[in-house]
Formats: sequence, structure tokens, C-alpha cells
Amino acid sequence: MPSIKPLALLPVLAFSLLASCSMPSTQVGGTTEITIFSINDFHGHVQSDNPVPYMEQEDDPVYPGQKISVPSGGFAYLATMLKERRKQAPANILVGAGDLIGASPAGSSILKDEPVIEALNQLGMEVSSVGNHEFDAGQQELERKIKGECPGTGCKFPGFSGARFSYIAANVLDKSTSQPWLKPYVIKKVGDVNVAFIGAVTKETPSIVSAVGIQNLQFIDEAQAINRYVPEIKRQNVAAIVVLIHEGANYKGAANDPSYRCEGLQGPIIDIANKLDPAISLIVSAHTHQAYTCKIGGKLVVSGRNYGSLLTEVKLKIDRTSNQVIAATAHNYAIDQRVLAPDPDAKKLADQVAALTDKIRQRPIATLTTLLSRKHSYPYSDSSLGNVIADAQLSFARSSGAADISFMNSGGIRSDLQNLNVTFGDIYATQPFGNGVVRMNLSGAQLIELLKQQWDGRPADNPKMMSVSQGFSYRWRAEAPIADRLTDVRLNDQPIDAGKQYAVVVNSFMADGGDGYTVLKSGTQRQLLGGDIDAMEAYMVANGAKLSDVDMQRVKRLE
Repeated sequence: MPSIKPLALLPVLAFSLLASCSMPSTQVGGTTEITIFSINDFHGHVQSDNPVPYMEQEDDPVYPGQKISVPSGGFAYLATMLKERRKQAPANILVGAGDLIGASPAGSSILKDEPVIEALNQLGMEVSSVGNHEFDAGQQELERKIKGECPGTGCKFPGFSGARFSYIAANVLDKSTSQPWLKPYVIKKVGDVNVAFIGAVTKETPSIVSAVGIQNLQFIDEAQAINRYVPEIKRQNVAAIVVLIHEGANYKGAANDPSYRCEGLQGPIIDIANKLDPAISLIVSAHTHQAYTCKIGGKLVVSGRNYGSLLTEVKLKIDRTSNQVIAATAHNYAIDQRVLAPDPDAKKLADQVAALTDKIRQRPIATLTTLLSRKHSYPYSDSSLGNVIADAQLSFARSSGAADISFMNSGGIRSDLQNLNVTFGDIYATQPFGNGVVRMNLSGAQLIELLKQQWDGRPADNPKMMSVSQGFSYRWRAEAPIADRLTDVRLNDQPIDAGKQYAVVVNSFMADGGDGYTVLKSGTQRQLLGGDIDAMEAYMVANGAKLSDVDMQRVKRLE
């Protein structure tokens, strides 16, 4: 076994003992079947409503051609489905593919996601890869949660004891040692066979989390890091090798494809899967909040959407003579709140979280006449909620000085405003990261470069679209080369002057180059003005129902 010298989370001795304790099964001949349950991108959705974790769109049985919204997901309902499916699968294990915590709704976020860890313990989670959002509060805070340590002021959730499951990542290295910071893999006994689980997180993590929190870590190529451990694992008499990876694909098809062909599947997981060692039978993927059951390069690749709205069940048939997987099937089970009853024990924990945070979450903020959505419209590429957030941050900045333009990254908006009577919990759910509002100066030329960075690493017709504040506008054409893609970029009907300085407002994540907006790192005269939720609350209180009439013609895609 190669020498491994990670941090205190991964002592060499502990890792060696873990690997060596996996004993071969005594059964010979025939076949055996094991079940691997998985969730991904749970994002702390312990609550069942306010906000409802996920609104699934189904065909309306009464009005053909129309859709109805089905309340789905959440810890208590997921727990019920898991218990039901476990009755049919005596040899089973529950695993995760990252983003189980982070970008969480108010109840969980206010309590530092401590109850989420306890909820996962209650579900019987045994191992999960880290996701990028596990690092939202930085490396040290993640380590604290894993260990169950409390700061001097005490833990936020009574009885918090840390993770009783393993977080793993083969491609997250400690810069000081160039060795894995967490365990790269674990071997678990499932039924009467040994199964290895190798973890990884998207190598793009440094561009999508705060740089300060991960400054001591390095994120390397996923496939290369995973493949490094396959020979070592194969020497330990495992019947199956499973990858838990926080990276995924985009897919417009059904959550379950009986053919496993998944026509139209696109995204990084395809290239990663094709590069992985053939000894790997299953890839549990994540990150894109999509649902699919596919075969790529002979490997089964699955994903269960987000917020506990699906439970993924994979069955592996193992030949006992060769100790190898000979068949793999998968199904995503819907967590439909209409047909499932909440699990009593899980509901008790969820109710405790609600009670501890109720006073803060239920504080009234504003009353709307129509709901605000984070979805970008077409051909106008505005988002009603994104535009309001951009306007709120501009207004907040102007209360303490000059400000010309505000930008909001779409990835920073985690939920729609689902209620007309908006509470603090509702606005917290839209921006749960605790970012600051930063004002800086950029030249007009830098502004144009910032807009172009929306297409960095993205298809021409699908940029990582920012929302912009009132008074700023531009047009774009996907078919044009990047140098000519933007036209008619204006502020208050005046063309942007390349040599002029503009006061620009963004959240602190963007200001540090997050989401690939690296131009912002060059901004001058930077000032931290306050919190993004404070800006949003002040703006909504002041403007109320008028917010429903937000201008939606700031950004337009030209044909």
C-alpha cells in the first residue's frame, strides 16, 4: 500500500486497519445480490415545507397538456421510503455523492448544518464523497463537523456528535504533503461480500467555493486520482468497486431509462467514466441536480436529482466463484409527499430544527403579488428573482456611496421565492451562503470582459447567466464568435465607455473570482459593505409588492 500521510482526519494506522479488516467471504459458488442506496445534493433539506424541498412537475390528469406541481423530498419522507425499500433488500448500504450539507435552507443553515449530519446518521449513511458545498464554510469548519467538535460558544444543535459515516475523496490533497486530506476510499461489508467505495469531487471546486477556505487544499483530476487506488483495492478481495463522485451530467430524459442508453446525456461524467478502470462497476454521480440511470463504457452511472426528491437504488448481482459483478440495475424512487407518510423519528428531528429556528425563519419581510423565480427567461435572459437581488445589492451599496451596476451569479441563487407572504426563512433559502456585498471599481473594458466570462467553459447557447441591475442592459447572439457576441452594452441608455471607471457591486464569492469571474479579482478600491441577506431584506421591506413588477428586459438573446 502506498504511504499515505493525511491530516488528523486520516491517520495512517487507522486507514491501514480499515483496509486490512475486510475479510473474504466464506461462501463459494452461486450468486448473491446486494443493494446500494444513494442520495446526492441533499443540501440540508431536513424540513418538509417552508420551503418545500422540491416541486416535481407531472402531467395534470384533469387538464391534458398542463402540469401540476408535486411536493417532493425532505428528510422525513426520504426516511420512510428508505425504510420501505430496505425491507426488500436485506443486504444493503446507504451512500452519498456529496453536497449533503451546504447551500441549505434557513433551518439547517442557522444551526450550521449540524442537524443535517445528525439526520444522515439517523438514516444510516455509511460513506459519502465530499461535494464542493461541503467546503462552503471552509476546510476547518468541515473538519469540525465531521469530528463533532463544538466551538467555545457551544454547538448550535443540542447533542451534536459529528458524522458517524466516512467522508472520502481521492482527489483532494493536502498541499503540504501532496497526500489525500481525507480517506481516498473505504471497504465495507455489504451482506457477505466486500465492496470498495472510492470518493472524488469535481476538480472545478476551487472556482466555485471561497478560495480562502480551501487555500491549503489541492483538487486534482478525478479519474487519475480514482484509478490510482484500483490496483491496491483489487488486492483486498473485493467483489465490487464503486465510485462516489461529486460530478455529473445534464439530461433531459426520464429519471429512469430501462435501456440505460440515456440519449442526449451531456457533461463531464461521460469523459470521466470512460477514463475509469474497467474494474469499476458503478458510478454514483451528482452536482448537476439531474436524475438518470445510464450505462457509460460498460459502467452503470446514476444520479438522484437533489434535496432528497429521489432515492436511488442499485442492485448488483455478484458471481461468487469469480467474486465479480455480473449484472447491475438501477431505479430512482420518487419521494412524493402526497403518497408517503413522514417517518415519526425523522419528523421528530425535523420538528426540533423548526422549533429552534422558528422565530427567525417566520419573521415577516414583504408581501408580493406574484412569485419570483430564479429561472432565466427566453429570449430575454432575465430572472425575476435574480434581477431583484441585483437591484437590492445596488440599492444597499448606494446607501453608503456611489454605485453604478450590480451583478448576481445564478449559482448563488438556491431557491425560488415560493410564497407571496415572504418571511426571513424564504429569503435566506434563496441565498444561504452568508456572502458579503462588495463594491469595487472596474473599467468599461473590464466590464465587457466580465460579461464574456459567462461563456468560459460553457456552450455558446448556454452561458452561466448573471442577473444585472436596473439601468444596465445588453444583447447577445449565440451564433457569433465570442469577440462579437455582445452588442449594445449600456448603462442608463449610454454605451459603456471602455476607458471609464464604474462602481460595480457583487457578492463576496464573485468578488474573489468565484464561478470563473476572475476579472473581478482585479477590481480596485474594494469595500465590504455588509451581508447579502441584509441587503435583500432591506430592499424587500422598502419595496414590497412593487417587486413583482421587476423589469425583465435587461438582457436579450438575439436570433
